[in-house]
Amino acid sequence: MIPPCAVQPAYVAHVMGREKGPKHFDPGFVDVLFLSSSSTIEPMTRRSTGGINLKTKKLAGLLLMTIVSLAYPAYGRGVNGYHDTAVDKTWAKVKQDYQHFYSPEHLTHLGIAFGVGGVMANTDLDENIRERFQKDFRSSGTDDISKNAKLLGEGKYLIPLSLLAAGVGSLYSTNPEASGIGEWGWRSARAYLVGGPALLLMQVVTGGSRPGESHNASHWNPLKDSNGVSGHALIGAIPFLTAGRMSESRFLRYLFFTASTAAGWSRINDDAHFASQALLGWYMGWEAVGAVTESEKAGRDFRISPLVLNEGYGLRLSWSW
Repeated sequence: MIPPCAVQPAYVAHVMGREKGPKHFDPGFVDVLFLSSSSTIEPMTRRSTGGINLKTKKLAGLLLMTIVSLAYPAYGRGVNGYHDTAVDKTWAKVKQDYQHFYSPEHLTHLGIAFGVGGVMANTDLDENIRERFQKDFRSSGTDDISKNAKLLGEGKYLIPLSLLAAGVGSLYSTNPEASGIGEWGWRSARAYLVGGPALLLMQVVTGGSRPGESHNASHWNPLKDSNGVSGHALIGAIPFLTAGRMSESRFLRYLFFTASTAAGWSRINDDAHFASQALLGWYMGWEAVGAVTESEKAGRDFRISPLVLNEGYGLRLSWSW
């Protein structure tokens, strides 16, 4: 981190970023903090500790700054000169996500994945994997693990959780831990938004059935059924894949990637989906998270938000690149 430098007694600019090697610099941001007091530089360097102290004497000032930041478009003038509200900014990000998800590169990857899945589903491969797993691997122990792993793919829990995390990050954006949780929730929610409709479409387009529902249940019968792609696999993959993409630790990254397969594995164990269906659900989640990650790398934002410190209250202007 480059140390903060004084511009005027009442505000400080931060320039932040991380070295990723001799030829790569990770996107960072510039913060300009407007404070109610004439704080010196020294106390301002403590803001990165993440502590948020909402003392009574600061509540009035915080309310004022919050009203200003909300009344003024939450995201100010962008790099292209447009005046974006919070809704406009969200819509712009989602459009970027869709553009990346439906780009030729991502569609090619999805086409290859569905090609592999189609071979598995429309031959004896899916059924052979099913019989082998159910006979040789499934046990009361795997059922116990699967019972919990399946919860990771429940949309009624995971989607609201991602939205809640995004809200927490927005409310406490000056707290590094809360900001990280918010970023995870924000990215996960957008991945659900971009990957969900595609999942629902492909479930019907493939028209596969669940194990045991019919003869050759794994075979694709377009528009005849809606289980050709596992929804649990996609929903359970996105939070962990997002965390993995955000992690700087290689160990944690691959740990999260491995955990992202838990929900899909539980559907195979429970004989609720064929292997190809779980694989396709997981891979659609991979591509959705990849599209959101590309949008984040390409994004530039100019943002206004309220700020509360031990030294006073104020507004924070952030430019990310």
